[in-house]
Amino acid sequence: MSSKKTISPRLFNYLIRSLLPIGLAASSILASSYLYADTRSQLTRTTFETTLKNGLKVIIREDHRAPMVMTHIWYKVGSSDESGNLLGISHALEHMMFKGTTKVPNDEFTRLSRIYGGSINAATFTNYTNYYQLYPKAYFPMALELEADRMSNLRLQQQDFDPEIKVVMEERRQRTDDNPRSLAFERFKWISYPTSHYRQPVIGHMKNLQNIKLTDLKQWYKEWYTPNNAILVIVGDVDAESAIRQVQKYFGDIPSRKTPERNDVLEFERIGYRHMELKLPVQVPNLYMSWNVHSLATAKNPQDAYALNIIRNVLDSGISSRLQDKLVRQRKILTAVSASYDPYNRGDSLFSISALPADGIKMEQAQKAIQDEIDLLKAELVKSPEVERITTRFISNLIYSQDDISGQAKMIGNLEVNGLSFRLMDELPKYYENVSAQDIQRVANAYFVRENLSTMYLLPEQDNNQISTINPAPADKNEKVEATPSVPQNAQSIETDNAI
Repeated sequence: MSSKKTISPRLFNYLIRSLLPIGLAASSILASSYLYADTRSQLTRTTFETTLKNGLKVIIREDHRAPMVMTHIWYKVGSSDESGNLLGISHALEHMMFKGTTKVPNDEFTRLSRIYGGSINAATFTNYTNYYQLYPKAYFPMALELEADRMSNLRLQQQDFDPEIKVVMEERRQRTDDNPRSLAFERFKWISYPTSHYRQPVIGHMKNLQNIKLTDLKQWYKEWYTPNNAILVIVGDVDAESAIRQVQKYFGDIPSRKTPERNDVLEFERIGYRHMELKLPVQVPNLYMSWNVHSLATAKNPQDAYALNIIRNVLDSGISSRLQDKLVRQRKILTAVSASYDPYNRGDSLFSISALPADGIKMEQAQKAIQDEIDLLKAELVKSPEVERITTRFISNLIYSQDDISGQAKMIGNLEVNGLSFRLMDELPKYYENVSAQDIQRVANAYFVRENLSTMYLLPEQDNNQISTINPAPADKNEKVEATPSVPQNAQSIETDNAI
C-alpha cells in the first residue's frame, strides 16, 4: 500500500490549461518537468490487490473525497470470444444478468438501486463484459452481495428471454441496420481485420440473434461467469482491509471452473492494401482509413503504442491539431475529421481516420491529403514545441479523466482485463512524456505503410460522381475487396440501458 498527498489532478489540469495559451516553449518545459513530477504519484492512493482462493482478482483503491463506492466487475469474455452462430451472445447474456436470481427475483436488482440511491449499468466490448454499481458507502456490502449472487445464481428463464432478445434485436435495428454510417463501419471491419475476431459485431448479426436459444445462454453463463475469470474493482470511500473481508464473505465460497480457450485476436502484418466502396442512404460522402497496428499488449517495443497515441493527438486533438488546422481550416479539403487508436487492447489494434470531404472534393483527393500528412510525419521530425504542447495537453487530460472514482475504476479494470497491470496507470504520464520526435518518426515509418492500410468510400446512393475512374491507390486488383450486404461488423462497445 502507498499513499502520497500532492496537488490534485483538477488543479494540475487548470494549471496546464492556463499555461497553454501562452504558446511559449518555456510553459511546456515547466509543465513537463515540474507538474508531471508532482502529479504522477497523485493517482497512487492507498491500493490493495489480492486474489481469492477461487481465483477472483480483487483490486481496491481508497478515495475518501466523497462517501460513495464504485463496485465494478469485469468478466474476461466478449464478442471476440464468440464463434459460429453465437455472435452476439455475450451482449444478450449481459441483458439477462438483470433479470434476477432466486434470492433477488425479477427486476428486484434494479428496484433496489432506485430505493437506495444507486446507479447501475453494464457494457459489452470485444474483450470483456463489465457491470458496475455506484452506491453511497453504507450500501457497499449490499452491492457486493448482489454482484456475488448473480455471478452464481442467475435464473435464466424462457419467459424473460423471449421479450429480452426482441429488445436486443430492436437495439440492433436502431444502432446499426437503420444507421448507414454504423452499418458501413461494421462492414469495414471485415477488411480492416481480415483474420482477427475483432471483425465480429458486438451485438451480432440479426440472423444470429434470431437463432440464439436459452440453452446457449445457460451454457455461455456456465463457461465464462466464474470467479477465476473475473476482476473485481472497488474504488471509493472504503477501508481496504475491511472491504476485502466483505468480498471474502460474499464471493469466497463461489467455486471456480475451468474456462474455454479464448479466440485469437492477433492480426497479420503487412497483408496488403484493401479497399471497399459502398453506397448507402447517407447525405454526404464518408472516407474511412485504417492501418493495422500493435497495441501495448502486442507490441515488441511498448514505446510504439505510446508513440502511436501521441501521433493520434498530433493529428487530431482540437482545432490546432494538424488535420483540423491544415485540411479543415486552411485548405478546406475536409469539413470534419477524426482519428482514433486504442493502445490498451488485448490484441492488435487499428489506427483509424474518418473524414467528410468538402463539397466538390473527390474521395481520392481527400484520401491523398490525409496520406500526405501521414507521410510528413515519416519524412520530417515533429518540432519540439509541438511535441511538448501535444504531450502536455494529452497527459493533463489523461490525469483529469481519472479524477473521479468512476474514471479510476474504468482505467484499472480496462488495463487488467486486457492483460496489463493496473499499476501502469500511475506510470502512464512518465511513458507518454518520454515519447520523442524520433519515436514518432520511427513508428510512423514502421506502421503507416500501404500494406497495412484499408480504405472505404461510403457514398450517397444517388451519387454517381464521387468515385473517379482513377483507383485510390495503385493496388493489385486481387487486393480489392468489394462490400457485400451479408458481412457487417458493429461498433466496439455496447451498453445496456439499465442506468438509474
